[in-house]
Amino acid sequence: MEEHYDQAKLHGFVYRLKTIAQWRKLNYHEDPQYASFKQLLEAPVGDATSILQERFPMPRYIVTEYEGSQARFLLSKVNPSLTHNNPYATGAESGAAVFTDDVSLQVFMEHLKKLASSSST
Repeated sequence: MEEHYDQAKLHGFVYRLKTIAQWRKLNYHEDPQYASFKQLLEAPVGDATSILQERFPMPRYIVTEYEGSQARFLLSKVNPSLTHNNPYATGAESGAAVFTDDVSLQVFMEHLKKLASSSST
């Protein structure tokens, strides 16, 4: 299970990875034999709730999982390498296509280098 908080854009995420999402879909958390798994699912939600209540303005709070409908918000912030400007940037490690208006770190660094090396007279 992974928690991700995007403070700059005021989003709070609890993101469940693939195996945890599968176990949750199989309702393991409802079986008394797997009480510890139920606690594992509840702990990040409780932590996020208490953290986000102290923030002003209150961030948008999203609980999602692997291939969940809300996962696009997290994926577009973590690695926005596939955008509307470069829809053909694919590779073995690229995963699912997530279109975003944000630029990748590489594009940002190239632009920063260009600005730093230009003369400001």
